[in-house]
Amino acid sequence: MIRVLPDTNIIISSVFWRGNPYEVVRRGILGEYQLVISAEILDEVVDKLKNKFQFPEESMQELMDILMTYCHIVDVTSKFDVVRDKKDNKIVECAFDGKVDYIVTGDPDLLVLKDFRGIKVVKAKEFLEMIG
Repeated sequence: MIRVLPDTNIIISSVFWRGNPYEVVRRGILGEYQLVISAEILDEVVDKLKNKFQFPEESMQELMDILMTYCHIVDVTSKFDVVRDKKDNKIVECAFDGKVDYIVTGDPDLLVLKDFRGIKVVKAKEFLEMIG
């Protein structure tokens, strides 16, 4: 089964808008491929939803329950320093340790990598086109 890491902004976009990021997360939840994230990525999602979007606590818990149920949570042990924005290294580390096939992101600092140790780094639209 294809393994996919949606980055923080893909997850957040999927909560608020019905576009390609939503489709990436929705289709992963439906089992078309395995979604992969880490506790550190989950923490960042929670932090941004609370502080940037004032996301309601009850909705936050519902979202976390969904992600914890349908995503493979990786215990990250690798450390890399390959992304221009150093705080985004956690995405690459999770992808590597989670043995993912794709990182789905809109972040230019990640997209510039294109491929990291066999992991394709693609936009949501591109990923959806690739898998059909």
